[in-house]
Amino acid sequence: MQYRIHEILLVASPYDAFILEEDGKLTEQILTEYIGMNLSYAPRVWNASSARKANQMIKERFFDLIIVMIRISDIDPFKFSKKLKTKYPEKPIVLLAFDQSEIKHISEKDKKIFDEIFIWSGNSNVFPATIKSIEDKRNIDEDIKTADIRTIIFIEDTPRFYSSILPVLYKEIIYHTKQLIDKSLNNSQKLLHMRARPKIIHVENLEDAKKYIKKYRKNILGIISDLRFPHTDNNKFLGGILLIKYLKKIKSSIPFILQTTEKDYKNISKEYSVKILNKNSPVLFKDLQKFMVANFGFGDFKFRMPNGKILETATSVKELYKNIKTISEESLHYHASNNHFSNWLALRGEFKLSTEFRKLKLTDFDSIEKRRKYHIKLIEKGEKNYQKSKIVQFSEKNYDFSHDFIQIGNGSLGGKARGLAFANTILNKKIKKKFNSTIIRIPKTIVISTDEFDNFIEKNNLLEFALNNTSNEIILKKFLKSTIHKKLKNKLLSILKNISGPIAVRSSSLLEDSQYQPLAGMYSTFMLPNSHTDIKERLNQLCESIKRVYASTFFKGPKSLMDTISHRHEEEKMAVIIMELVGKDHGDIFYPTFSGVAQSYNYYPVSYMKRNEGVVFTALGLGKTIVDGEKSLRFSPKYPDILSQYYSIKSTISNSQNKFYALKMNDGINPITSGESKNLELFDLSQAEDDGVLKHLGSVITNDDIMRDSLKYRGSRVITFANILKYERFPLLDIVNHLMKIGEKSLGCPVEIEFAVNLNENQIDEFALLQIKPMLIGNRNKNISITKYINDNLLFSYSNQVLGNGEIDGIEYIMYVDPLKFQRDKTKKISSEINALNKKLGAKKPYLLMGPGRWGTADPWLGIPVNWDSITNAKIIIEVGLDELNPEPSFGSHFFQNLTSLRIGYFTITKKMHKKHIDWDWLKTQKTYTKTNYVKVVKLGKPLYIQLDGIEGQGVILKDTINNRNIMDEQDSSGI
Repeated sequence: MQYRIHEILLVASPYDAFILEEDGKLTEQILTEYIGMNLSYAPRVWNASSARKANQMIKERFFDLIIVMIRISDIDPFKFSKKLKTKYPEKPIVLLAFDQSEIKHISEKDKKIFDEIFIWSGNSNVFPATIKSIEDKRNIDEDIKTADIRTIIFIEDTPRFYSSILPVLYKEIIYHTKQLIDKSLNNSQKLLHMRARPKIIHVENLEDAKKYIKKYRKNILGIISDLRFPHTDNNKFLGGILLIKYLKKIKSSIPFILQTTEKDYKNISKEYSVKILNKNSPVLFKDLQKFMVANFGFGDFKFRMPNGKILETATSVKELYKNIKTISEESLHYHASNNHFSNWLALRGEFKLSTEFRKLKLTDFDSIEKRRKYHIKLIEKGEKNYQKSKIVQFSEKNYDFSHDFIQIGNGSLGGKARGLAFANTILNKKIKKKFNSTIIRIPKTIVISTDEFDNFIEKNNLLEFALNNTSNEIILKKFLKSTIHKKLKNKLLSILKNISGPIAVRSSSLLEDSQYQPLAGMYSTFMLPNSHTDIKERLNQLCESIKRVYASTFFKGPKSLMDTISHRHEEEKMAVIIMELVGKDHGDIFYPTFSGVAQSYNYYPVSYMKRNEGVVFTALGLGKTIVDGEKSLRFSPKYPDILSQYYSIKSTISNSQNKFYALKMNDGINPITSGESKNLELFDLSQAEDDGVLKHLGSVITNDDIMRDSLKYRGSRVITFANILKYERFPLLDIVNHLMKIGEKSLGCPVEIEFAVNLNENQIDEFALLQIKPMLIGNRNKNISITKYINDNLLFSYSNQVLGNGEIDGIEYIMYVDPLKFQRDKTKKISSEINALNKKLGAKKPYLLMGPGRWGTADPWLGIPVNWDSITNAKIIIEVGLDELNPEPSFGSHFFQNLTSLRIGYFTITKKMHKKHIDWDWLKTQKTYTKTNYVKVVKLGKPLYIQLDGIEGQGVILKDTINNRNIMDEQDSSGI
């Protein structure tokens, strides 16, 4: 509906305007009628008491519609309207009268000035009907082209009758359209469905009626016509009878009904076999409503024989599908040849399916049985696409878990769920057909939207308590004691009755997984076996998980991040994802063959890899291994033979994943009583070998230090993914590359995807897309000057493995782990010292943080396992490789994602370069501000100046902000 009427000018005498507004409550009634008809907007009415005032207002403001009344004080309304129409030929002008007598003597010439003439007799319905009638005529061409919508032809030339009948028709159409809207649709989808309601085309003569019937024949639901109306044919016949003859001539089966005031209408009805209603009947409107329901597709689909005999009735698309399979050939031919299936489906919002039915011709099939099979195939395909790509609203009455994505509540889905919903869409539209040998899907997903979170917080009076409390334990304890609304619990119970396997309960806050906000991994996620014999116990576990996710919204870590990005914490809201856990049962544990994270932009390319070629991280079992920054396989999706962690046998053994995460089923006993950290358990590779999983991913390093891509040999088991990357057991690279390409095109920026894979022996393999979200790579528009043009004396540090972009200045403190005192087995102690120093410095003293190994790792032997609330004031971080600790650069973890989202610069300096690319001597000369056993903080005489090139991956840290700004400016102006 591209053409809409928003602004209306009513030109009427003060008396008429008073009657309409005060007695008729014009504005109020228009608004009431629009709300009552569930229309998405109500026009605004302006009043001009004279033609002079109207002309002035038209010059100053645009009006979509002008309504002129018979009495205007300063000019004849017909002359005024004629001048307006001459000046604005495309602007609709409507003449409004209080009674038929006022327009009885208007000449045909004067009538043609107006687009419509209506009678207002106190019924407010006439105003929305007037507006809709004009809009429908203007929109019909484009709406049929765009959405293949349906229409009703209404033929009536007497204003008194069409002014009362049109409102009835519109009200009936809108009522039934609302009734037929799938209750699982969200509000925006319902609104679009209402816009795609059948249109009414009102005409007043036979020639116009024929024109529309010829043009829109396959889109016409039915015709409602007067018996007597103007025509240019033989005057011997009434217009309605000529219309009947025309429809028979073109062999049309469009449902048709006549109305009349003629006294002998019963004889005409019998002679021409047509239903005729008496306009003077006290139940005219009721009879019209019954006819529309029975014949226009608003009611049940009645399978009939050509003689009208009813064979079967279908109340839903599923029942239609069932009856098409068995109905007689004669009935099927009757309905198919008359477009009945298409119209009925269109009224139920099945626009694509209805269009497919409408395209079919009788000549397309050489037998009815072939046509029957094709109809069945169309409905099966349409139902499959509906289930797979649609976000449907949960309905306890019409609950159907065949849908992949179900929403509870009308609030936001949250960032993570939005990504999942989008992933579901692109999979169904662009991916699945390309990889027929693999099942590619998102897991079954139910999202509890943010309005349920608001309800939980409000009903339990938790907001002020949670915002003002700094203890995670106290917040969690309070939330666990709070109650979930009974209605939501009933819905959750219905869900559990339909899900038998393990589930993941994941956070999806408003800001989570956003391109410009951090909060990745800040909130809780829980895995539940969902296998207890008592469904009430399963429900209790699910409710506890949801409460824990809700509580994590207010934990210390997220609060620290929110303060960093200057965002009001009370604005954050939490949706919860209940998702089928991807994996397979292996005795008492559950896990997928492998999980992975793929990024279309590679921050740390090696060899001849390029940044825009992306990087993939994979690990045996559940993906916690990757997001926690533990040992996993890192490779280029374009050059999978480049495995940077496997440059030697020693490196392979030390860097290979040697444990994996799985969910212990434990007879369904609650696995989260100890919180999130112990929700999953770690297992040795021997467990995966016993389960028959390791053979897909593992290799063996034999006693003679030779790597064999088979587990038949004795020796150390290592995860290399050789069977997939070298021998192409599974098309991982093709799927990932294609997903990243489609993702970048769809999101308009680099993307990160999370996935899990099940490899099966005797069944088709399965790739589950768990998430797709934007990556942040910095500003490409800023030109950055780097080290070779700068005096070495000003340089504190340089790296060609840098994350971040732009400039950072004003940093006067450096917090670093003293390399002379560092001990690898003391990293947890070092982390606690950093936490204390971070608090001591506070937000007003931002600092550079420097230390060995991976920052934020979950493995204390790979680096310093700090949390975000321990380093909230760090603005630049340096990861330093030492002789005893030189792991691969940090990657893929939630810690890392938050780092990029907060635009914190991150330098990686290898052990070979840490003496050359860090000025340790200068650092030692700086004044000590404070220190602990392992960590020192120095106060600088002049603030640092940092520049980072996020595209080339280079960065410099300079010792003097002011001087270096001048040097940079000179270099830029000289064209360097």
